Amino acid sequence: MVRRRLRAVADGRAAAIEIDLHRGPVDVVGELAHLTARMADGSPPLARLQAAFDRTGACDAAIDGLASRVAVHRIRSARSVGALKAERAVAWVAPLLSADEAQVREAAARALGRIGGVRSADALVRAIERRGATRTLIVELSRAAPDLYLEAALFGPRRAGVIPAVAAAAGLRRRQTAVGPLLALLVSGSRKERVVACRALGWIGARRSVPVLIAAIADREWKVRLSAAKSLAALHAPARGAALEALLADRHPRVQKAGRQAQRRLARE
Repeated sequence: MVRRRLRAVADGRAAAIEIDLHRGPVDVVGELAHLTARMADGSPPLARLQAAFDRTGACDAAIDGLASRVAVHRIRSARSVGALKAERAVAWVAPLLSADEAQVREAAARALGRIGGVRSADALVRAIERRGATRTLIVELSRAAPDLYLEAALFGPRRAGVIPAVAAAAGLRRRQTAVGPLLALLVSGSRKERVVACRALGWIGARRSVPVLIAAIADREWKVRLSAAKSLAALHAPARGAALEALLADRHPRVQKAGRQAQRRLARE
């Protein structure tokens, strides 16, 4: 019944909705989030849903709940504004990224990832600068960032630890426009930046990065060599010839293992 009512409003077959977001036997917020997940920002179905919940006061109540002293209320409110993709709530969600409770921080990050846009992405980057990169922050940054945001961020001046997180988010986003900045990072970045850039290029499937990844097998850092070998495997271009011999003779056992795997793969092919 809840699902039918939500879809009726989204399709324009109904203008009002009398559903409480947080009471009843059904997870209304979960149903709403599932429905809005594939809706583009500013699309008519999303606008109809937002207007319907605005008329009931549910959106304003959710924004007010973000300032609650009770962690459960803040989590519930973050889920609500995220499901509604309420861009005007970003200013109230962003401070929750510094909350003492890990569950509140995670709910806020997920809400910003759903809402998306420059303001949400900026808030997630600032959280990475303050608290360090976590898997949730990186994943939600990849979801929230608008087109070319991550590519521009890879060139900007950032605190240590932010660029690897942005590079990982760009890899998860799988945008070909990020290949150029990632290749530049692989050539001139720090050890951690080179490691992440290698993996991100593999995730994107950037075939034109193969020569640079093969050159990275000679990197002085074993983690970079290992990352390059894994990305070459992901690109179905395992190391051959001198590069394969370098992997097999590497002084680090994990890099040697990657070389043996590449050798077996070449034998099967």
